Amino acid sequence: MSRILLPGLLRLSQIAVWIGGALMLLAALMVSVDVISRKLFGVTMGGSDEISGYLFAISTAFAFPYALLCRANVRIDVVYAKLPALLRGLADIVALALLSGFAAVVTWRIFATVQVTWTNGSHSITPLRVPLIVPQSLWLAGWILFCVTLAVLLYSVCAAWARGDAGRVQELGGALSMEEEIEEETRRGGTPGLGPEGRTC
Repeated sequence: MSRILLPGLLRLSQIAVWIGGALMLLAALMVSVDVISRKLFGVTMGGSDEISGYLFAISTAFAFPYALLCRANVRIDVVYAKLPALLRGLADIVALALLSGFAAVVTWRIFATVQVTWTNGSHSITPLRVPLIVPQSLWLAGWILFCVTLAVLLYSVCAAWARGDAGRVQELGGALSMEEEIEEETRRGGTPGLGPEGRTC
């Protein structure tokens, strides 16, 4: 099952991270134009800081699943690298389980916030009067995708660990080794390649 779901989630996360990147560029453009127009002409766009805040939150949430699948998140591996393969796999499972719990709590609270916003028809308390349901719903969508990705990845890692397939556990959920980091950086500087599950990260 995971061999079917993971490539699909990767494609979806790639689309999400591209959208998130575009939103970050838009936020940077808005702030830059606002700063330049204020400096040169004494005119401000108004609301660029507010909109860029929304865009930053949404783009960050959209990037989480991709970072997870490509193992781009920071890991402190001083002790981890010295453990036997099965213990490293167990550490990966614990880490994913804790992250899943944290993400579930955050997503639940965001969902509760969106419910209140929808019920009250809330708008931002600024001159723009932005309907908060729009940025909050997009923010929630990113976190939901993150939770789904975590659930599938945690299941896949647990199944591989139960089979004693330490290589598969490392491939899916382990911290990047020094050799893998060097290979990844070399590949980025050269010809793009495919990672585990035929993924391009």
